[in-house]
This record gives sequence, C-alpha cells and structure tokens, in this order.
Amino acid sequence: MRAFWKPAAMCLAAFSGFALAAAPAGAQQWPTRPVTVIVPFAAGGNTDVAARIFADRLSQRLGQQFVIENKSGAGGSIGIGAMAKAAPDGYTLGVVTAGTLFILPHIYKQKLGYDGMKDIRPVAMVGTQPNMLIVHPSIPAKTVPEFIAYIKANPDKLSYGTSGIGTSQHLCMELIVQHTGAKIAHVPYRASNQIIQDLLGGQIHMTCDQFSTAYPQVKAGKANAIAVSSLERYDFDKSIPALAESIPGLEVTWAAVFITPRDVPEAIRTKLAAELIAITKEPAIIEKLKGLTVTPTSLSGAELEKKVLDDFNKWKPIVERANIPQP
Repeated sequence: MRAFWKPAAMCLAAFSGFALAAAPAGAQQWPTRPVTVIVPFAAGGNTDVAARIFADRLSQRLGQQFVIENKSGAGGSIGIGAMAKAAPDGYTLGVVTAGTLFILPHIYKQKLGYDGMKDIRPVAMVGTQPNMLIVHPSIPAKTVPEFIAYIKANPDKLSYGTSGIGTSQHLCMELIVQHTGAKIAHVPYRASNQIIQDLLGGQIHMTCDQFSTAYPQVKAGKANAIAVSSLERYDFDKSIPALAESIPGLEVTWAAVFITPRDVPEAIRTKLAAELIAITKEPAIIEKLKGLTVTPTSLSGAELEKKVLDDFNKWKPIVERANIPQP
C-alpha cells in the first residue's frame, strides 16, 4: 500500500503543483489592461471619494489604470446590476456601501435585476463611519428626546432627504420612524450634496446622512446635530450622542466595500483583496480617510462574507416592518 500510495501521492503532488502554477498565472499577470471600477452613486459623494482614493493607489501599485465610472440611480442598484452582468474577468469591479449589499435586495426583490447573494461577491471592506442625524436650525430640538417629542407632535408636517430608497440614510430614518411612530415624508435624491443643499435651504427638515457629509454643516453652524447612528459615540466628536443611547440597539453604518461579479477567479479576488488591505494600512491613506472622518477598515475573505450574510438576514425583518413600497 505504501508502494502504491507514494508514487500516487507524488503524481498528485506534481499535478497539483502544475495546476497551482497554471491557475495563479493569470492572477499574477492581472491586470494587463485598465480596470473599470463602477461606483453606483453620483460623483462627489462619500463612496465616490473613497473609491477614487483606493483606485489611485491600485493604479500605482499594480501598474494599470483603475478608472472610476459613476452609474447612479435606484439606490445604487443600476450600477451594481451593470457590474454584476460584466464579464467575470477581473476588469470590472464595484465599490458600494454595505447597505446596498444587504438592504436593496429586500426592497427591490425581483425588480433588482440581479441576485445580491448569487451574482456578486464582496472582496474587501475598506472604510466605515456612522451616519449623523442633523436638522435644519428651525427645528427646536437639541437632544434625541426633544427631537422625538417634536416629530411625534408634528405628523405629516416634516420631511427627510436620502440618496434613495434602501440607502443607509433611508433605513436610519425608517428605524427612527418605527421606534417613534412618527409620520415624516421621505424625499429621495440622487446625491448627498443635493440633500444638504435642500436641507440648508429649508426645503427638507432633516437627514441621517453620512458623518463626513453632515459634520461640516454642523461645524459651520448651518445645521444642528442630534446624534450619530453608531452604538457608541464616534471618535471624531464624542460630544455628539449616539442614537442608541435613547433608542437601544439602533445602528446604521456606512461602509465602502469593493465587490466583483460572482465568478471572477479566486486568485484574482485574493490578489485584489490583499492589495486593498495593504492600502488601508498605508499611513498616507489612513490620513486621507481620517480627513473624510472615515475609519480605515481591513475586512476581507470569509469574515467579510459572513458579515454580509449576517447583515442581510438582520435587515430583512426591519425592511418588512417598514413596509417600503417596491419602486
């Protein structure tokens, strides 16, 4: 048996060595031409800015251009759908928010045009931050309890803006509505900068936008901060309370996640993930992300896929309770 096993093992080892040598060859050479990185939101938003920071470094490290292409609309589903249908050769990637991975599928369902759990795979989560609930200065509320009392006392008189149905801004406000029973009109936009313009102009009354978008308005005295949407106060300004202090368990965070079509070769995905994780640890990149009030994050592989699946399951009943009409 030993005489049989040894040659067989040697043959198997030789074959495996050949296979391993052949399989990663494409990955070792990848990329040999420019790579398109689809951002499913308008240019200038948080996801777009973060994507460009990483695309620039990927271009420098790998010797090929990583070109951002903005395909906004339908809460990000148009851009994700385009990426999901691209050839699975590693030359079309995406950068999305975590919410677009596990919230949109529960809202758009068969209209989504792709299966979020079957057609795409996350590669690396590279940055996170909470959302911040801010209000127009005309709203006479400074604390979460005061805010809750005000919105409950003014049904159908107030409105909030978001980047679209199913975004983190939308679900943040939906959780507040579910907790309070308040009636507030939802006004979807195509980009965060449009939300802020209308908030400052008084066309809408509030938003639960990403920290990096909302915080400058608060520092400039143009809007009032009510709370952040993380479980604890955010390190960038711990004077701002967490919504969870008044609404236990409420947590909605923005995250930048690189994704690929499902069938991109694992060797390419592994190489891309390694590059992205390495970039998150570069001092210059850490400073750039902190300049956006984004916390650098290094999450990939099985740990990331488990998080996406867990969050996908977590948000399903929340979306169902929200009774969001299918667009």
